[in-house]
Amino acid sequence: MLIEVIAAFFVAYSFGILFNIKGKYLIIAGCGGAIGWFLYKFCIQIGICETSSLFIASVGFSIYCETCARLYKTPSTILSVCCLIPLVPGYGIYNTLYSFLIKNYILAVDYGFTTISNACTLALGIILISALYRNHTLNKKYKKIK
Repeated sequence: MLIEVIAAFFVAYSFGILFNIKGKYLIIAGCGGAIGWFLYKFCIQIGICETSSLFIASVGFSIYCETCARLYKTPSTILSVCCLIPLVPGYGIYNTLYSFLIKNYILAVDYGFTTISNACTLALGIILISALYRNHTLNKKYKKIK
């Protein structure tokens, strides 16, 4: 699992380079990708289903990204996108299209449903944490006004 976590770090780091992220933000993005992959693999190993594991991983790296974005005064989106890359269900998309090509429609629908649910789970985790952080920030600003 350690090798996979290190590989996830380099995947997120590399996509940060592709997205023109500079300096210390590359390391932060790489660490976020490693955190997300570690949480995902850990949850899988303790017996949690794939979709729930992806949700936990997306919540984990989203908390990390939002916290780092506040600490380093940078948009959380640039960090979240890079951290998300190792968890994107690309293999599920491939299996879905391959099953359609070989005319195995039942398997294609199964793969497609699983892939879409996994992608929506990732998005839901990011949206949940982003909304909570924004709500917390707005509440702090509102209390200062009073």
